[in-house]
Amino acid sequence: MKRYLNNGFTLIELMIVVVILGILAAIAYPGYTGYQERTKRVEAQTTMLEIANQLSAYKVAHGDYTDASSAPFLVSKIPSTGTENYNLALTVSVDKHSWALTATPVNSMASTGAITLDSTGQQCWEKTSGACEPWDGK
Repeated sequence: MKRYLNNGFTLIELMIVVVILGILAAIAYPGYTGYQERTKRVEAQTTMLEIANQLSAYKVAHGDYTDASSAPFLVSKIPSTGTENYNLALTVSVDKHSWALTATPVNSMASTGAITLDSTGQQCWEKTSGACEPWDGK
């Protein structure tokens, strides 16, 4: 009698492994993309807070926000190098005593909602039809 040695996997065993890996990937991928979005949003918020601090120093040095839009610390995109996730715009009031920073999402962040910060410290995340929601760890 001949004896056959079973040294491999059957097709059924291989397909079960493929299905299990597919299920794990389907569960993990949305969580990972959500994590990436939150990380990029926090990066934008941090950059905006740093600029806000520099704008306060700018007002102390110049008396108001005249020509603050051309200040050297102001960046136009976040991050400043690589693929941009947000376009940053500074709006100075007519009386030159207040400002608002708006980060508009682009590229992979396009549908995540704009982020705003103003000179009074109000932080808004406008993720749904212009409704202002606080940043609070978003």
